[in-house]
Amino acid sequence: MTNNFAVDKNYRLGYVQLWNLNVQRELPHGVIVNAGYNGAKGTRLDMERAPNRNPDGTLRIAGAQPFIFESSEADSILHAGTVSVRKRLQGGLALSGTYVYSKSIDNASSIGGGGVVVAQNDQDLATERGRSSFDQRHKFTGNWIYELPFGANKRFLPNGAGAHILGGWQWSGDFTLASGLPFTPRVLGSFRDVSSGVNGTLRANVTGAPIHLSDPTTFEWFNTAAFCAPGSSPGCVNPDGTLFGDAGRNIVEGPRQVTLNMALNKTFEIKDFRALELRVQASNVFNIAQFAAINTVVNSPIYGQVTGTGSMRRLSMVARFRF
Repeated sequence: MTNNFAVDKNYRLGYVQLWNLNVQRELPHGVIVNAGYNGAKGTRLDMERAPNRNPDGTLRIAGAQPFIFESSEADSILHAGTVSVRKRLQGGLALSGTYVYSKSIDNASSIGGGGVVVAQNDQDLATERGRSSFDQRHKFTGNWIYELPFGANKRFLPNGAGAHILGGWQWSGDFTLASGLPFTPRVLGSFRDVSSGVNGTLRANVTGAPIHLSDPTTFEWFNTAAFCAPGSSPGCVNPDGTLFGDAGRNIVEGPRQVTLNMALNKTFEIKDFRALELRVQASNVFNIAQFAAINTVVNSPIYGQVTGTGSMRRLSMVARFRF
C-alpha cells in the first residue's frame, strides 16, 4: 500500500498575534475621527511541499512515489493603517467612511486565491515569500442613512395626506472602492510537475517587460509578454537547467473592486402594535462589471484574460407585516 501524503512529525498548531493602536477625537457637529494601526503576525502556519523532486524535476529518491509533505513552518505579517470618519445621525443624516492602507506578506497563504498552494521548490522555500493572496493595498468603504425631509417634524409636508405618503422614508446605502487582489503567473500541466505528484506549483519566468498596462482590457488585463513558461522558447531557458520559474508569488494585480448598494425603506405604524415594513433595495446600482478573476497561466489559451465576474445589478422589494 502506498501513501502520497505525509505530515511533519514535529507539526505544531499555528497561532496569530494581534496588536493595535487607535486615537479618536470628537469634532463639532457630531463628527468622530479615528486613526489607527493594526498588526498581525502568523506563526507556524500550514505549508505544503513536494520534497521528492530535484530542481530539474527528477525524483530525489528513485522508485519512491511522489508525495505532498505538510509542515507548520510558514509565517505571515500584516501591517494596516486606518482612518475613519463617522457623523452621528443629526438633521436626518448619518455618514461613515473608512480608508485602509495595508500590506500582508507570507510564504503560504492559507486563505484566498484558491487555498494552500504547494511550494515550487522544496529546497528554496525563501522564494515562496510574497504578497498574501488576500492582500488589498487600498480599500475605502462607506455608508450613509438619510431620512427624507417629508412628514411630521420635517421641513416639507408636515401634515396632511402628503405627510402620510412621503413621510418616514429612509434612504441608505454603502460603497466599496478597493485595489485588486494579487495573482501568480503559473504553468499548468507540465510533465515534470505532474510526474512529481503535483500540478500548478511551477511559476513562470519573468522576461523583463513591464507587467502593468496603462489601458487594460478584458482580453489582456496585464502585459502577457512579461512572462513565459520555462523552457518554452530559447529565450526562456533557465541557465542552470531547472524547471522552476523565477517569477515571484502574487506579483500580478487583479481588477479593482467598485460596488455601490442602495435601499429605500419605510415603516407604516398601525394601531395595536402592528406595522408594515416596506423596503426596496438595489445591489450594484450602476451595473458596473465586477471583474473577479484573471487567467495567469502562461500556457493557457486564455492567458491574460478576465475569467470571472461578480453579480450584476439586482433589484428586490420586501414587505413585512409585524403583529
